Amino acid sequence: MNFTALDYSFLAIVLMVLLGITVYSRRYVRGVTDFLAADRLAGRYLLTVAGGFYGTVGLVANWEMIYATGLPPQWWGMMNLPIGLFLALTGFIVYRFRQTRALTLAQFFEERYSRRFRCYAGILCWASGILNFGVFPFVTGNLIVFFLGLPPEFVFLGVTLKTFWVTMFCYLAFATYIACAVGQITIMITDFLQGAMLMLIFAVLVIYLLGIYSWEEIVSGLMLGGADGESSMINPFAGSSNKDFDIWYFLIGLFGAIYNTRSWQGNSGYNAAARTPHEAVVAGVIGNWRMIVSTICIILIPLAAFAVLHLPEYAATAEPIRNAIDNLGDPVLKTQMTVPLFLKYTLPSGLLGLFAAVIFGCAISCDDTYVHAWGSIFIQDVVLPIRKRPFKTPGNHLLALRLSIVGVALFGFIFSILFPMKGYIFMFFALTGAIYLGGAGAVIIGGLYWKRGTTAAAWCALSVGTVIGFGGICIQQAWPALLGSLMRSWPDWEILQSFPEEFPVNGQWIYFYAMIASTVCYIAVSLLGPRRVFNLDRLLHRGQYAVAADRVGGAGGNRRDARGGKERFSLKRFLGITSEFTRFERFIFYGTFAWLMGWWLVFVAGVAVNFIQPLSDRFWSGFWYVYILLSVGLGILCTIWIFAGGLRDVLQLFRDLRTSRNDCRDDGFVRQNEESAE
Repeated sequence: MNFTALDYSFLAIVLMVLLGITVYSRRYVRGVTDFLAADRLAGRYLLTVAGGFYGTVGLVANWEMIYATGLPPQWWGMMNLPIGLFLALTGFIVYRFRQTRALTLAQFFEERYSRRFRCYAGILCWASGILNFGVFPFVTGNLIVFFLGLPPEFVFLGVTLKTFWVTMFCYLAFATYIACAVGQITIMITDFLQGAMLMLIFAVLVIYLLGIYSWEEIVSGLMLGGADGESSMINPFAGSSNKDFDIWYFLIGLFGAIYNTRSWQGNSGYNAAARTPHEAVVAGVIGNWRMIVSTICIILIPLAAFAVLHLPEYAATAEPIRNAIDNLGDPVLKTQMTVPLFLKYTLPSGLLGLFAAVIFGCAISCDDTYVHAWGSIFIQDVVLPIRKRPFKTPGNHLLALRLSIVGVALFGFIFSILFPMKGYIFMFFALTGAIYLGGAGAVIIGGLYWKRGTTAAAWCALSVGTVIGFGGICIQQAWPALLGSLMRSWPDWEILQSFPEEFPVNGQWIYFYAMIASTVCYIAVSLLGPRRVFNLDRLLHRGQYAVAADRVGGAGGNRRDARGGKERFSLKRFLGITSEFTRFERFIFYGTFAWLMGWWLVFVAGVAVNFIQPLSDRFWSGFWYVYILLSVGLGILCTIWIFAGGLRDVLQLFRDLRTSRNDCRDDGFVRQNEESAE
């Protein structure tokens, strides 16, 4: 399907609206806190809609995985539901981090450990982050080229240029302008509009796909994917059709979900932007309802693509899609662009333009957040600690932040041109993330919840995680050349013949080894070293250190009972429900608990029944159909509810920004840090 004037008009409208909001919002930036965290005035629905959607690279990564594996990963992902429920309802990490009032994670590291450790952690976090971000422009630029049907190359002034270079530059420039102009304020507002648009368009796409492709056709196509008899794209107990995304991938992800809660700083501005710690917790719970329709749509699209490209009755439709895929040449691009090209050739005019708006919206909303985060982290957590003094004026500080943001965007542009990406996107994320995330979880959890955790333990844990993560990247990239060199030098060694051509340990397992080793190091060094007790009340602004603006409902604002003592155990306390919660908020919490635990019990029952009597493919076909219909129905209602709440929060944010008084000393520089250093 070719783009029409109607399709291009959708793109133009989206870009003009985003540009208009950015220009309008410039008047609200008066200081560093506004730029970094919207002066900590964001409401729950605004945080929910703006801060949690997939970027374009996330869409492509999920489509890539689901097209290769089918529905079983969705089943094994259900084992994580109690973990997600625990994190959302209790506010684990989220609540305490917001209590610290730190603008970035490494600012918390300085307050909890030392300034030198802040600088060290900031460098690792920043390096891991920009490497992770480095492939975003590559994936997004190619997606725009192939989805819009642009020529892969063109000649300019006698020089042949790749078109995706230009698309990368243009969309990155737009995202960077949004991030530099007003910072977190504009990022949240524009990301809210894009997130709301995504929710609505995804709902339309789900209805369209289920209307065009019957569930029986989709299932028939998936059956062909497991034709080898040793795997299935429907039955999760029949074996995975892809060794990288087996059950261990999800078990490691389950552990990492707890271990690295709020560790990744790609959206650090959102982590610090909540109006109160309580608001941050409620936003996390509402987030479970925001993604229902979007998740189903992201699942359905690659399933429909697989059916069209494999069923004989769709041979005529599949032919131009397959020709376009074959013309890509690069096997990595083929796997990444299969599903987008399916959409390009099957969506009707109008819907094609809407989905193009989704692509641009996801690209801009993700990348403006990322360049803002990594640019801010470089200044806040690397430059500031090295300077050992704050900037002379807020204007100088803001200039440094903006220059850093531009630098991150340029790095992503150059890296995407030069770096030869290998394998699945999710595996690259796991590898680059392990550089920092391998040790960060132990340092964060220990720092927020354990008064015995020491600075020496933090140094050791983060270093061990980095060595394992970075070492994994180096070995994986060098493995083919290394193996080839060894085989040429010792051709008679039979053991070399048994080694696989690809490095046998994927990124997810390297990530797991890094987490375990770092945790052991943190605990051991803390227990074996000098006994020191840290004042957590001062760090978390509790008791005599409390900040009135962060309280909700009196004593409950610090999640202690009225006498100021330790919390007494109860079911409400276990679920994270305290005196801060209104009746409606309790309803949301109980509803979230019932929805997620209900599906988890279905998972447990399915596992138990399958061990007694293996369930047939016919059963799984019916199960997935019911799962999708229930999710779509509930998800559409939640989309309307959350969009209305988000719009209210946007208007409230502007009202609050007009009257707020910015503290020029609230700039992320830790004054009198010697009290917390060891």
